[in-house]
Amino acid sequence: MTSNSTLVGALKKLMRQPSFLVAAGILLVSAISLNAATEYLQLYFKKVPVDLSADFSTIPPHLGHWVQVSKDERLGEDMEHELGATHYLYRDYMDDRLFSAKDLEEFNGKTFSERKALAARFQASKPQGIINVGITYYTGSVDTVAHVPDRCYIADGYEPTSHNYVSWSAFEGRPGRADIKDGDVCYINFEDQIASRQAAAKNVAYFFNANGEYTADPIGVRLRLQDLRQRYAYYSKIELLTVMRDADESATVMNDFLTSALPEVERCLPDWKKLTSSGQGK
Repeated sequence: MTSNSTLVGALKKLMRQPSFLVAAGILLVSAISLNAATEYLQLYFKKVPVDLSADFSTIPPHLGHWVQVSKDERLGEDMEHELGATHYLYRDYMDDRLFSAKDLEEFNGKTFSERKALAARFQASKPQGIINVGITYYTGSVDTVAHVPDRCYIADGYEPTSHNYVSWSAFEGRPGRADIKDGDVCYINFEDQIASRQAAAKNVAYFFNANGEYTADPIGVRLRLQDLRQRYAYYSKIELLTVMRDADESATVMNDFLTSALPEVERCLPDWKKLTSSGQGK
């Protein structure tokens, strides 16, 4: 009781001091002014999540000459937590120009693990005929873009032998293709540095679609997400992997796959133009 009385008395004394009243007044006016300016300028410091137009699982099992041979399965709870996403798709596709119908039929009735093992066997014989695809989706956040191959593969014992931003014909005419002076995709070639493992070389290409625009730069993604004029924020990372020695041939394979895949990926992403033109996005 005594401590409460002392506190009340101290507050009354403080409120009689002109300097305190001036400081409190300035803070109050600043808060009101900031809120008014934010509302007037339609600035959004907190982003609202936006749903996908369609789930990634609706991407067809046939994309041009590429046929899905893996089985769609959810990741474990721990892996989802590590990934930081609940909307994702991981698939293996096989080129039906390089493998026969009989080869493709071998996947029928196989479990997830059996399909992965069979795909690896075919990949060893014709590495240009198998491509691994990963698509993840994030929304409502402006955090740093995580899980980029530049860091993940190095942590796993691989060393990049080349790292380039390249432009591919698959992106020509695609909506959201922004300034391409730095390339459509980040393309990295990795060599295994763990001698005992004797793993094959890996070629990785990745890029993003963030708020309706393509970019290969993680920093570019964050700049788009931090645009205070936008109420919503999302980005999707698309990543491709081949196990091939010839990096140029690998790039040709990836570009061929994306020519058929990009329209289907875009169909699943939010219609950013429609969202913003309707006044909901701003």
